[in-house]
Amino acid sequence: MRYQELEHVGLSPNESKCYIALLDTGSASANEISRKSGVHRVAVYDALRGLREKGFVSQILKANKLLFEASSPRKINDILEEKKRTLEETRKLIPELLLKYSSAKEKQEVHNYKGVAGLKTVFQNMLTSTTDILDFGAEFKIKEVLKYYYKQWDDERVKKRISMRIVANAKIKSTEVSTLQLTKIRYVPEEFTSNVSTYIYENKVVIVMWVEEPIAVLIEHSMIAQSYKNYFEYLWKSTGEKKVISRTILEKNWTNKEDDRWNTL
Repeated sequence: MRYQELEHVGLSPNESKCYIALLDTGSASANEISRKSGVHRVAVYDALRGLREKGFVSQILKANKLLFEASSPRKINDILEEKKRTLEETRKLIPELLLKYSSAKEKQEVHNYKGVAGLKTVFQNMLTSTTDILDFGAEFKIKEVLKYYYKQWDDERVKKRISMRIVANAKIKSTEVSTLQLTKIRYVPEEFTSNVSTYIYENKVVIVMWVEEPIAVLIEHSMIAQSYKNYFEYLWKSTGEKKVISRTILEKNWTNKEDDRWNTL
């Protein structure tokens, strides 16, 4: 007999052994139950007390002798049905508990990464995004540091239909960045150089410092992410869709106009 199975209905090992012994013998004294079950006589009384409280055993007085009798095993079915009803009632609490969980104060998490392996971890996380990825401060340094990985990453991004908007330095305008799929790019003048790139997606902000051994900081917080999004939108609006015109081009245009003016005299 597998006494352990009865533990599922709340019986201890000693209670299980005593109950099985009583089912085999019918009515019996504590000494008889002890011999039959192998439970020490002192422990038998504790087990019988527990069985009586749980409704598995009753006691009778027969010929001035205290005897114990097992209740019908149908009692087990009654307990299981009661447990089932209790579990169903508990299950009904789950939606309410989930609501409390989701409305609780948001956890603030900051993760630090270092080196090429750390950068790959951060960029892999971006591929789980359900929103556009916003990027500013870009000078396409990722292409230098993660030369082969970047191509795979961008192919995967496009495959997952994750769009990007980038505010980049005008000096990379002639690179392949302008041909990236699912990507809109605007530019700031070349003098605004940066060794830091900022990526915003979902409730996350990733700040990458392109130093000798790159460092990345991933911040998960809705309020902080929204602040960075606001700043990005300001940059996006400020840059507009106008082409960045270098000083050399401006001087050349001015010279041409001066030449035209003299030609008309």
